[in-house]
Amino acid sequence: MAEPIHIALVDDDSAVLDSLQLYFARQDIKASCFSAAEALFAALDGGAQLDCVVSDVRMPGISGLELVHRLAARRSIAPVILITGLGDIDMAVSAIKSGAFDFIEKPFDEGRLLASIRNAVSIGRQKAKDAAEIEKLRSRFNMLSARQRQVMELAVAGLSNKEIGSQLNISPKTVENHRAWVMERIGAKNLAELVRIAMQIEGRP
Repeated sequence: MAEPIHIALVDDDSAVLDSLQLYFARQDIKASCFSAAEALFAALDGGAQLDCVVSDVRMPGISGLELVHRLAARRSIAPVILITGLGDIDMAVSAIKSGAFDFIEKPFDEGRLLASIRNAVSIGRQKAKDAAEIEKLRSRFNMLSARQRQVMELAVAGLSNKEIGSQLNISPKTVENHRAWVMERIGAKNLAELVRIAMQIEGRP
């Protein structure tokens, strides 16, 4: 069974909110409606968990573009899809550059919006899993001793046990012991895996 999806709809037009909420209910998607971005932030402050945010661009108060910026500042992982009028395209493109997932022009096709939401949620959930995995790896790295981190960094740089020992003024056997402990603690089966993990910890693709 597919994991349930919970989205936020943000629009100052109540008719649009009602129509979309009914449509998404038929698609087994829970939609919480907000007439302004300020109400959405209040819900988030209250602990609301959302898989995606769908917002109109032009609204009184906080615009859709500003909504994208503020969610990014909060380190929100929920992707944002903007609904835009003809005159909002430049603003929507700017929002994409600022981190919005997609923008859909009015009048829009509900099926097109649905497909974009499902795609955004799928990608967003994978990113969340990847971020959790990287955080787990960083936690394991932080549990290593200072010496073990040195051995790991030099091993990843391509140095042999003998070269590492010479650089750290310890025996190759001691290096081998440290290296074995590092591999076990980090969860790497070989040097190639250790290199990939080190790159992930450093935030490199």
